[in-house]
Amino acid sequence: MQQTVKLVLCEPSPFIYGANGHIGVTDGSSFWIVVVTCEAMRETASPREASLKRLLRFADLYLAMAEAALSRGEDEDGKIWIFESDILARGNVAAPRTQVSLEL
Repeated sequence: MQQTVKLVLCEPSPFIYGANGHIGVTDGSSFWIVVVTCEAMRETASPREASLKRLLRFADLYLAMAEAALSRGEDEDGKIWIFESDILARGNVAAPRTQVSLEL
């Protein structure tokens, strides 16, 4: 049975390290870093880019994907990975559901 997990953004603020995006999330008792690969960011929407702007714009999508991955037990050493294959499996991602504020 899968357990539903509700995550919210927390510190540190989203950032790019190396080529990948990183988003701090919590369920109120535990903390994870969602790592969004540069390939995943590029596949999220057109034009194909991996940037902090893209990471912030689609943070809610990546957060929802992290919740699903976590409910399946797919976290590893405090990290939840979002890969290109995860984005492709979702189908067409045209626009974010909401705009994420830079304030956490």
